[in-house]
Amino acid sequence: MTTKIEGSNWKVSWQFLSLILALTFGGIGFAATSVLLRLPTSPSCSKVSLFFSSATNRIYCAQLKAEQNTVDDLLDAIALLRVLSEDHPLRNEINRHISEWSNDILILAQSKFDQGNLEEAIAIARKIPEDVANRTMIEEKISEWGEIWQSAEKIQEDVEAKLRESQWNQAFLEAVNLLNVDNEYWQTTKYQEIVKTINLAREESKQLDGAYVALRQGGVDNLLKTIEIASIIPATSYSYNEANKLIEEAENKIVVIVEEYLGDNDWNNLSNLASQIPEKSRLKNQARDWNILASAGRNANLGTVSSMELAIAEAEQIPSDSKLYLQSRELIQNWLAQKEDLVYLASAREIARSGEIEDLNAAIAKAELIGSENPLYRESRREINKWQREIQVIQDRPILIQARQIAEGGNVQSWQNAINTATQIKSNRALYSEASDLIRQWRRNIERVEDRPILDQAIALGSNNNYQQAINVASRIGRGRALYSEAQTNIRNWRREINAQEDLENAYQIAQNSDPQSLLQAINIARRIPSNSSVGYQSRQAVEQWSEQLLNNAMRIAETYSLSALEDAINIAQMIPRGTPAYNTAQQRIKTWKRNLFPGFNGENPSNIEEVPLQETSY
Repeated sequence: MTTKIEGSNWKVSWQFLSLILALTFGGIGFAATSVLLRLPTSPSCSKVSLFFSSATNRIYCAQLKAEQNTVDDLLDAIALLRVLSEDHPLRNEINRHISEWSNDILILAQSKFDQGNLEEAIAIARKIPEDVANRTMIEEKISEWGEIWQSAEKIQEDVEAKLRESQWNQAFLEAVNLLNVDNEYWQTTKYQEIVKTINLAREESKQLDGAYVALRQGGVDNLLKTIEIASIIPATSYSYNEANKLIEEAENKIVVIVEEYLGDNDWNNLSNLASQIPEKSRLKNQARDWNILASAGRNANLGTVSSMELAIAEAEQIPSDSKLYLQSRELIQNWLAQKEDLVYLASAREIARSGEIEDLNAAIAKAELIGSENPLYRESRREINKWQREIQVIQDRPILIQARQIAEGGNVQSWQNAINTATQIKSNRALYSEASDLIRQWRRNIERVEDRPILDQAIALGSNNNYQQAINVASRIGRGRALYSEAQTNIRNWRREINAQEDLENAYQIAQNSDPQSLLQAINIARRIPSNSSVGYQSRQAVEQWSEQLLNNAMRIAETYSLSALEDAINIAQMIPRGTPAYNTAQQRIKTWKRNLFPGFNGENPSNIEEVPLQETSY
């Protein structure tokens, strides 16, 4: 029994052991097959693991790197596969990945280029290993970027050149060319920056309009205003060169004005101008020298020895490198000479103070030491002329006093003797003008005494109506004589009397015809005769008489009561001048005759009756 039981247990144990072995080796085989047929789910990509890993594991790790899509990760991915041999079974897949990742790097480089980072784009492109990419293609791409970039920079340079020349419209037209550049950065960001720059430059340039106006107007104030406005433009502005040109032109004109001031010794205006030069102006150093020289000039003009010494000391402050140095040296030499001559002139004035002829001559001799090239020469000549006149007055005054004493005789002979004495004073002497006035007065006294009988005779003839004889006598008084003007006035009056008499006589002769036209002509002639003439009263009486005669003629003609007669009567009556006694009667008659001619006449002149213009009279 026991034996059977043991055999049965062994049989069971053997079968169980076989099952265990089958399951064990089957699991191992299945596991090995699974490993060979698929990649591990989470392999290690550390440097140590990769050193011992298979190609498939490298490809997996490279793919993980490449998915980051950065330049460094893509390069690392390429580096993982580059170490595999050229005859590797997976070479085709490896090359495909390397080519794809090289293109991705080039795309990233292109993106940098489009963003405006040329140097970075080139650096990225050149990181692609030469043995895994088409180096010629990469260099061509880099060259293409360079050409595009150079083209854009050339457009930018052209824009800047136009801006520096203030050609705003041309600059904008050049900037538009950036829109055709095959680069997003230049088409957008850079284009907008340049357009903004153009607009800013244009606005800054408008600020210079006032400077241009002031420069054209000229004058110190306007030139300083030009500098003030143009100085506002900053150095970064494209209008800076334009502003500098304006400042330079204004400063050059100021220098010309300064030269005029210096030439005219106009020290006050020079000082005022120098004090107004702006601190930042290139003329500021020169303005300091102008101010020094202006102060020296003003002191020199005081004309004293001490002021000359002060002027010289100030002028010596002008440095040797100054543009005014040579001129300051010349002024110093002149002022040194003036200082010496001031001593001469002061000494001469002191000598002349006594007023004695001997001292005056000595003062003249002293002053004549001042040469004609010296600025004090004119002043010295004025003093010399004054002293010479004083000498002449001292010498000639006794002659003039003697002549006055002689003229006190009050007759022709004494006046003539006074004239003979006064004529000793010649035309170049100080008292010549006074002597001439006295001589003229005495001569007119003589002329009055000589010509008064002639004029009195003429006046007597004129009082007796001997007008022509009076004219003949008065005409003997020649032009320029003392009584010439009085004689001519009387001659004009006498000629007026002659003309009045002739006119009245002529009017009487014409009026003798007694017809209306003759009477009207006589009236007009008589009315020209002045009322203050000797025949003025006669002429007025004649006008009244002839007016009455016209009225009587008109009334006589109107008595026929025919239409033509009434018209003639009206025409004659209208000839009667206003102011005569017959005028009012004539006007009443005219109205009556017109009512007879035109029933319903209201006093206005009908259109078919022509009025003779009435002559005004002085009555």
